[in-house]
Amino acid sequence: MATYYGTYGQKVQYLASDPASPQLGQVWFNSTSNLLKVGVTQQGAWATGGDLSTGRGFLGGAGLQTSALAFGGETATTKVAVTEEYDGSTWTAGGSLGTARGIVANAGTQTSALAVAGEIVPGARTTAVEEYDGTSWTAGGSYPVANAGLGGCGTQTTALAFAGSTVPGDSTASNEYNGTSWTAGGTMANARSFIVGCGTQTSALGFGGETPPGFLTEEYNGTTWTAGGTGVPSYRRGPAATGTQTAALCAGGGEPQTATAFIYDGTSWTAVASMSQAREFLSGAGTQTSSLAFGSRAPTAGTWTEEFTGGPTVVAKTVTGT
Repeated sequence: MATYYGTYGQKVQYLASDPASPQLGQVWFNSTSNLLKVGVTQQGAWATGGDLSTGRGFLGGAGLQTSALAFGGETATTKVAVTEEYDGSTWTAGGSLGTARGIVANAGTQTSALAVAGEIVPGARTTAVEEYDGTSWTAGGSYPVANAGLGGCGTQTTALAFAGSTVPGDSTASNEYNGTSWTAGGTMANARSFIVGCGTQTSALGFGGETPPGFLTEEYNGTTWTAGGTGVPSYRRGPAATGTQTAALCAGGGEPQTATAFIYDGTSWTAVASMSQAREFLSGAGTQTSSLAFGSRAPTAGTWTEEFTGGPTVVAKTVTGT
């Protein structure tokens, strides 16, 4: 690939603003900000999407970047049953959940989704499971134990849910759904709540959660959980999770709230472009290279939606001299 150095040499330009499309290796001095800049390669980019109609965090998400579903969650004052559908630009109202709840686990697609357990009022968890057909929610098979802050992945008829907050404490259990009922799966090595997941019932990834001081990743093969790779610098709870076991995206989370994002290749996590908004207890939909992140917890109770596109791009980086 040709670089700015190779084409134009190393003359430093004085510019009033950063180039709209900098070239790799291009160097310039921004005379407005009084900063020396260089064009560097960055993995992925985020763009602003359409706002949710109801700002909330602790919500569930399913589907793809251009056909996503957001359901349940918590505003600044209450748990909600709100469902919204995304078409790639705009959120519109869908059918309401039968049970308003937050900190809910999710699986499936926009027209075939699963809402698993969650919190109905502060401190009160539920076993309720609901299935969405693109229009309305109906009752599914109850979860084995009242739970909130658990992870979920898979499809409506082959789902996996794991960990979470039960009584008397956080869980290591996982359970598999066949579209009608739940059966016990493998036990995780680390009990935690506010965990997230992606992938399938037999090839799942569980990561994050309220587990200071480190960020934990575990992989599931349909029978057993094993330790996954590292690379995220600090623990985080409630990030957005999308993709598969070998091609996942983790965006945002806390604590404190962050905008940073990472991709997983089945072995380790690598930093990519950050979101424009720092937030936690958001949700996500899509694939590693075409993802959606939406919502945020109170007190901001964000309506934000951001769209991630994978692949390398050239961006401006300040030269600090260190």
